[in-house]
Amino acid sequence: MLRRDPHLPKKEDDAGESAPLSTSLTTAAAASHSSPLPYRRRCQFLVSDASFRHRHRFLLIFVLAATIALYFILVPADFILSNTSNNVKSNHPPILYGHVHMAKTGGTSLNGVIANKFDHVCGHKGYSYDAYNDNEKAKARNGAVVLSGGSVWSRSRVNPRIMSDIGYENCDYISNELDWSFWKQFGNGKFHGVNMELHVPCRDRIEHLMSMCNYEEHGKVGEKGLPTKHKIACDAKTDDDLFNSVKKCFLYLNRYDHAMLELFDVKCFSFHNQFTNYIDHMSTILSHRRFESTPYVKRETNDVRNKEEECIWYNPEVREKVDKFLLDTIPYYQFCDSCMGSENEIAT
Repeated sequence: MLRRDPHLPKKEDDAGESAPLSTSLTTAAAASHSSPLPYRRRCQFLVSDASFRHRHRFLLIFVLAATIALYFILVPADFILSNTSNNVKSNHPPILYGHVHMAKTGGTSLNGVIANKFDHVCGHKGYSYDAYNDNEKAKARNGAVVLSGGSVWSRSRVNPRIMSDIGYENCDYISNELDWSFWKQFGNGKFHGVNMELHVPCRDRIEHLMSMCNYEEHGKVGEKGLPTKHKIACDAKTDDDLFNSVKKCFLYLNRYDHAMLELFDVKCFSFHNQFTNYIDHMSTILSHRRFESTPYVKRETNDVRNKEEECIWYNPEVREKVDKFLLDTIPYYQFCDSCMGSENEIAT
């Protein structure tokens, strides 16, 4: 059976009319199958477009990888690491602070108060992270907290070996009452490249001496089975005897040494203003804790002094001799004498 070429013009019948509808449909269907060129062109376009996108994506990846490789080759590693660390947000101050806890200068309470108020405080007499609960327990005991010597350790009196095991990497403020050599590990920026500023409490020399004399020597028993307390020999026949009685009262004055001045910026603050001016000063530096346990319960380490029993207050000549002896022979008192009233005194 012969069929009309679909590409030729339609042939009208003898009557001048178009071919029947069935014939038109048949020829149209045949035409669609016999003319594949438009379909092939569309496929070729799609294939070429996909190949272009693939090549374009590969080129971008190659350029990016080459750029990163050149960066690590040409830029020093220490520069990369330093800039990475500098971009990490930190609430730590730029330097460390150290509280040189001189005996009988209120350092136990100061350490406790600062640990209770501020974060990242690491102290022999208290750490920030558990200061809240420690003070709440002290309040529950109606304030009956006495810190004795010997091997009695607690959250209010942390074993120095435990402090060393914990480390000081997360500390902003460190308080300790060991001899001055403890601080050498932080001197001249040796501690991870971070400098430290030391704060030394200063107190009237005679008042400080008498507070040390009032301290009970644990494990030593004197008259009537009571703990030993020293007294100044105001009636001593010689100055040597007088000064020897003074030396018996000394408590850990080796916690300060002039050698510290070569390793640190060392500043002083007043014993009388430590819970006001000094705390205010540190509040501008240290991060405040979310919760603070109030009121702070004082941890006692001394009996209340009875100044009427201290003969030195009734003997101006003896007091003058003793005061001069302290200033001439004790580096700690020499430092305080030169620091208080100078630009290195912390006073707000």
